[in-house]
Amino acid sequence: MSFIPSGTSTRLVPGYGNMNAKIAIVGDYTTQFDVRALKPFTGPNGTVLEGCLHSAGLISAEVYVTNTFKSPTKKAGKLAGTDFFDEEKKKFTQLGLEHAEMLRVELNKHSANIIICCGNASLLALSNFNSVAKYRGYICASSKLEKTRKLMPTFSPGSTLRGAYINRHLIVNDLRKAKVESFIPDIVRPDRKLVYTYANVEEALQWCEYYEHQTEFVLDTEVINYELACISFATSPDVGCVIPLGPTFERPNGWTEDEEMMLMRAIQRVVGNPKSKKIIQNSSFDNHYMLTQCGLVIRGPIDDTMIGHSVMFPEFPKGLAFLGSLYCGSQEYWKDSVSFKNIKEES
Repeated sequence: MSFIPSGTSTRLVPGYGNMNAKIAIVGDYTTQFDVRALKPFTGPNGTVLEGCLHSAGLISAEVYVTNTFKSPTKKAGKLAGTDFFDEEKKKFTQLGLEHAEMLRVELNKHSANIIICCGNASLLALSNFNSVAKYRGYICASSKLEKTRKLMPTFSPGSTLRGAYINRHLIVNDLRKAKVESFIPDIVRPDRKLVYTYANVEEALQWCEYYEHQTEFVLDTEVINYELACISFATSPDVGCVIPLGPTFERPNGWTEDEEMMLMRAIQRVVGNPKSKKIIQNSSFDNHYMLTQCGLVIRGPIDDTMIGHSVMFPEFPKGLAFLGSLYCGSQEYWKDSVSFKNIKEES
């Protein structure tokens, strides 16, 4: 007797795997392969996922897999899936909302410490985030489950079958990060200390003197309204120092002219030290802007993280948000916490 229902009846494909697994993987759409097997991630999608799991040091027995939409789409061609979810508007249909609620009920019974969302629909069903392309590789917090869970957005394994083959490498990277994160249920962000307020200009000058004598440090600038707003230095991932040059909450009028001149001279001594190595993301911008707009000359060797990454992985994006998703552990997507106009985007 066939397991496939006859006529127009719809069969729901349940989740599969150990309910006590610390990792749950949630896809978006159920395929006809899944219906025939009564198991998610079968057929070509499952083959890709299996390969990515092995590359990440995982096996299928260590994960629980399910789909957001438990039955296959009844529409074909370009309209496939639109009976559940509008990918362009990032919006569920009424039927899609019913399936999203079924997913939440299912995962509320599951004990996974981290849930990997393979697609926009699964991400939106469990959180207020709706873009895998934006948040891929970052640890997010669920907001639509009874207990807050870690979420890891990543690409759908099936999407790599249709031209985006290199995304398999990113899926593997995300699975490796998820494996590390699966050992504890809590989201533990990196503990970073940022120095950006100063009692007086002498205190800021002392920090500049400290970096002036370092053998290597990270350098970054921020530009607002075509003016240098601040310059940042760091010698470790844990402590960073921001020297503001414009108005701040503590100093609405900024520094005095004499104080700003002292700071600019101190900054020149820091960046102009020919013996110290400067580590910069997109140094071509900082070099050009600081020289032409501020008269600050960067001397000494430069390690450009953007160029270095691009040389090693030329097929991947090289922006800071992408690099953060690969190298910064459980760091949140920090660009959501700030909003300003930037010369790098407007010029």
